[in-house]
Amino acid sequence: MFNWDNYLDSLETKKIGIINVTNDSFSGDGTYVSREKLLSKFEIAKKRNIKLLDVGCMSTKPKFQTIDTNEESKRLDFFLQNISEYYDYSIDSFNPLVIRKAIDNGFLIINDVTGFKEDRLIKIAKEEGCGMIVMHKNPNSNYLHEKMNYKNIVEEVNSHLQMQVDNLVDKGINEKQIAIDPGFGFGKTMEDSAELFLGLENLIDTYPVIVGYSKKKFTELLKMTNNEMEEFCLKSGVSMLRLHIDN
Repeated sequence: MFNWDNYLDSLETKKIGIINVTNDSFSGDGTYVSREKLLSKFEIAKKRNIKLLDVGCMSTKPKFQTIDTNEESKRLDFFLQNISEYYDYSIDSFNPLVIRKAIDNGFLIINDVTGFKEDRLIKIAKEEGCGMIVMHKNPNSNYLHEKMNYKNIVEEVNSHLQMQVDNLVDKGINEKQIAIDPGFGFGKTMEDSAELFLGLENLIDTYPVIVGYSKKKFTELLKMTNNEMEEFCLKSGVSMLRLHIDN
């Protein structure tokens, strides 16, 4: 069974490299059908001592277009044909069939931006004992990027995440499989995300915290450099940073 505590202890660099196997990523760094670009990402990650890569085959940017299972699976196939055995991998998806294919091909972790609301995903994680990144989802939201009203965003995100984790444990998931993600930019205004970022030290500390702020617009409000944001996160108790791999 995957154990986040043990896995984190094994890493020299507490960073996750983002691999977008898409052609419509908000960051413009998609690698779909570009083997050269994908191999370049591998090389950059290796130079930066990044061991874990998070592979997404469908964009989840605001106003994203859902793609069918065949297309998402075809993009994953492209990645698998060019995979490097040097890295560990997580699959950024909420499609059970795509996730099953990734896990069957050696991926260690499921990163679900919908917060594991789908029982079929929980079933896979339970049966395979894989790691999970549980992103915050407001229980009152109807879709991924629906902006919600928050009075105290840190307290409310904590409460929602605790409910999500409790649901997973009730369904047989081992707590050691679970890491949490506050979900910057998902269903939150720029101001919400900035306030949540600045309150990171007050997030639940029972589980490893993984954050993804890379190239998101709310960071403009923080008035911090990339190095300052990274240092702030680590001082606030964040376990891993999910970052784009740039030249």
